[in-house]
Amino acid sequence: MQQPIPTNLKQKLAIAQNFSKVAAAYDEAAVLQQEIGRRLLERLDLIKFSPSTILDLGSGTGFFSKALSQKYSRAIVLNADIAEGMVNFAKHNHPTLEQFFLCADGDYLPIKSQSVDFVFSNCALHWFFSPQSIFKEIHRILKPEGLLLFSTLGPDTLKELRMCFKILENKEAENPFIDMHDIGDMLLQEGLIDPVMDMENITLTYKNIKELLNDLKLTGSNHLHTLSYDPITPDCFNRLSTLYEKYKNVEQRLPATFEVIYGHAWRSEYAITEDCRRIPLTLET
Repeated sequence: MQQPIPTNLKQKLAIAQNFSKVAAAYDEAAVLQQEIGRRLLERLDLIKFSPSTILDLGSGTGFFSKALSQKYSRAIVLNADIAEGMVNFAKHNHPTLEQFFLCADGDYLPIKSQSVDFVFSNCALHWFFSPQSIFKEIHRILKPEGLLLFSTLGPDTLKELRMCFKILENKEAENPFIDMHDIGDMLLQEGLIDPVMDMENITLTYKNIKELLNDLKLTGSNHLHTLSYDPITPDCFNRLSTLYEKYKNVEQRLPATFEVIYGHAWRSEYAITEDCRRIPLTLET
């Protein structure tokens, strides 16, 4: 008898299909994601680093893979994304000899251990169901003294919309966004050292709830797992719109808060053995 598909695998497939559908329109709608990515890239100006192999994890349309190639012109950049439509779009719109494209689940990367100098990930880690698992995988593929630089979303993200859904569904939904300090702890637990974390809130405003939901849809986020997976009925939409009205600002626009977390950490040049002795790591051959 055929085994049922695990729930998180179904959700991964739904996320991948959703992003594939919006690949062609994504860059035009992803104003927030691009601004966050630009701020993330600015942090590299403070880090003296010359990677030869870069992984853009959750690369989407290849928007920042292109920027990484320009910044590190001698590096090979690997684009990796779970959405085949995104990978195909990036492949056809950013073809260079220095870039390669891979459709893969970030939890199980088909990449050799200790083979990557730099993992860059913009607005992707919150899509993983176990951030600690992805940090373990990143640690595996990073070379000794390799760098992880990332942005992700924190617990206050879409707090207004989530509160409205809580009232509509009459239940307390689990918040999958992880606190900055917990992320730092996870990095250390998976062997990534010297983590540096900071956060900021970015607020976008919209004329109405329809404009907000459409923005989420065009950036693949209508399956963001903080919200209901069920289609929004006309009655639910009207009630949601009424509830959201209480958040209107003085300019009569609806705010949507995004808590943005930035972080970086390194893979040590040493491995920690069970008896806590530090020994040099050796590359696989």
